[in-house]
Amino acid sequence: MIAALLASFPAVPLCAASLKIFPVRLLLTQDEPVQTMTIANSSDTPTRVQLHIYSWRQDGEEDRLEETREVLANPGQFEIPAGGTQIARFGLRTGIGPQEKSYRVILEEIPGMRAALPGQVETLLRVSIPIFVPPSRPSGRLSWRAWPSGNRNLTLAIRNDGNAHVQINRLSLTKRNRREVGRQDMSTYLLPGSERRVTVPLGAPVAAGEALTVIAMTDQAEMSADLVAEGPRHEEATP
Repeated sequence: MIAALLASFPAVPLCAASLKIFPVRLLLTQDEPVQTMTIANSSDTPTRVQLHIYSWRQDGEEDRLEETREVLANPGQFEIPAGGTQIARFGLRTGIGPQEKSYRVILEEIPGMRAALPGQVETLLRVSIPIFVPPSRPSGRLSWRAWPSGNRNLTLAIRNDGNAHVQINRLSLTKRNRREVGRQDMSTYLLPGSERRVTVPLGAPVAAGEALTVIAMTDQAEMSADLVAEGPRHEEATP
């Protein structure tokens, strides 16, 4: 009877731990092959965290992660008391190459530290932080293509032809009269050799053959390029 009564109520989530992490990106170099990260538990219950390190590459629009020991985390598993902090150290175990190496550290909360009441489902925290190993002379270099996709959208194909990542935070499109016709806020990493497509909503139509300027706000600097809109792709053409 009790089991039937409990089953009639929807499950209530038991919230994940509240962690503050600094920094949110790590840079390992030949001169500084070890870096630290501070993880603070701002919740009122202790939590256990496990760290996993993966090599990171991009295959088309997809991120691919593979386990690696080229970067080590110490400690790999720990408990943080309520209101407490933990320092994790990350050490580089590979050399510097002509192209930037990219990794991800996944911080996963281990279940079982918070008592769940009947009908509650535990929600666990999972955070991904990038780690970069830059070459001696890093350079992110973007190339662009654009074509209309619908009446009020423009598709941008962005390729990183450099040897280091570029993180794009905002895109702005202007016509040659300097009038802005589109803007898109984002937070997208492009690793060396990778390409992403972004759809930018437009405030005014853009025709094939029209000259445009794209301005990208990135983690490195403001980047801009002049381009000409191509004709719409067959699969994206307006019926």
